Amino acid sequence: MNCERYASYPAQDYYLVNNIWNAEYVGKGKQCINPPQGKSFSWNWDWSANPTYVPFSYPSVIYGNKPWDPQETSAKPLPRQMSKITQLHATHDYVLQANGRYNVAYDLWLTEGAQATIPAIRVEIMVWVEAAGNVQPYGVLQEETPDYWLYVGMPENERHWSCYSFKLKKHLVSATVDLRELIQYLVSKKSISPDLYLADVEFGTEIWDGKGEMKINNYQVSVV
Repeated sequence: MNCERYASYPAQDYYLVNNIWNAEYVGKGKQCINPPQGKSFSWNWDWSANPTYVPFSYPSVIYGNKPWDPQETSAKPLPRQMSKITQLHATHDYVLQANGRYNVAYDLWLTEGAQATIPAIRVEIMVWVEAAGNVQPYGVLQEETPDYWLYVGMPENERHWSCYSFKLKKHLVSATVDLRELIQYLVSKKSISPDLYLADVEFGTEIWDGKGEMKINNYQVSVV
């Protein structure tokens, strides 16, 4: 177990990161990650009340090269230009026990060019598969379908990228998600360019406050 901020464990083509990114607002408490067991991952947290609508952290399993991390890519298929990806599936199966405010979500970073750096970020795409408490994705509600709500956040202040968040209406604790289908929908709407590069695919829990334990029995990304 490691409770240090940004502590990480490698796991074959993946790596687990104790991402406590919003240190400015972090109250009393802690968050810890456990050494992976194959493609199984786990972490726990115990945070005090959060007076804001901004999450404290996002412990997650990363496939690829996250622009925010200095680590080399964990998977050879990424980064890859979106126009050259014909299949992008992510499979997850998890057990979560928690209270307070949190979500379970995928996070994808799209960059201009193959170098996964912060200045190259142009788009962030999130897919919320579960949420609890009065939490909503960043931005404003743009569209509702039978399956999800789509929120859009435009660049502002230091955020120089657009953010698209699909908040699913049905909790998916065990599923295979067609991430390419969602991305292609944004391409068809001319919201994002197919020339951008997919840097990574992450799966984890955004945490606002409360106490919980996340156990991922399986997480696997397939890129073709």
